[in-house]
Amino acid sequence: MDLVLSIANWLGPLAYLAVAMDYGATFLFRRRVRARRPWVAAVVLLHAAFLAAWAARSGGLALGDVGELLSVIALCCALVYGITELICRDRRAGVFVFALVFLVQYASAAHLAGAAGRAAPAEGLRGGWALLHYVPATIAYTALAFAAVYALLYLAGQRSLKRHRLGLLFDRLPPLELLGRMSWFALLVGWVCITAAIVTGAMLWRRGGPAAGAEPKIIAKIVIGLAAWVACAAAVLGRWLGRWPVARVARIAVAGAAGVLVLFVASAALS
Repeated sequence: MDLVLSIANWLGPLAYLAVAMDYGATFLFRRRVRARRPWVAAVVLLHAAFLAAWAARSGGLALGDVGELLSVIALCCALVYGITELICRDRRAGVFVFALVFLVQYASAAHLAGAAGRAAPAEGLRGGWALLHYVPATIAYTALAFAAVYALLYLAGQRSLKRHRLGLLFDRLPPLELLGRMSWFALLVGWVCITAAIVTGAMLWRRGGPAAGAEPKIIAKIVIGLAAWVACAAAVLGRWLGRWPVARVARIAVAGAAGVLVLFVASAALS
């Protein structure tokens, strides 16, 4: 079993590298721009099966372990991109996403390769309500990162278009309208998932008691997480009810992702 997991551990980044190369050909040569390929779904399913097998061997995912957390983040990145591509039907931005996914999964594989003798993590970091909190939170952070990337590309492209300075990069990327849609759908996914993370986080707080919630790290997460949720909610409601322009929603998406980045920095500083 350990040998099979060890092989699967290194096959993961290789599979994502192959997918990134496939998307790179689309970006460079403008081929199969709207083609629906089964590779992403197949790699995501295989990655999920690997994590399930690893969790079965370890007695659950160790949410405090760097290698396992990075692998979950890589899986969420691939999943969120797959959803946005399925909706928007354009593959030209995929090379940037899967290049990042490959690097994250490679870092995870390198860490997990030497994890056989690591000490078991605390029980509170495995399964149960903790898993129900960290999984949607990870998807939310991933989706907000996508929303920020697409929003920055949209804003930069819009500015270049006004100045009549479009270069090779934006000649290969999807149209500005589609980048705006990608940012919007990623923002919507992030807002839904961060809402679920807040709800399950409140349940975790009740199970841990007020003493656990009084830690500076937890307080920072609550404050910054709620601020990011409010920013995303404002963008979603503004788009739906106020018919806000895409540029305004894109700026709020960048602000929400910046809030999440501050959350990670604060959490690391207070750990």
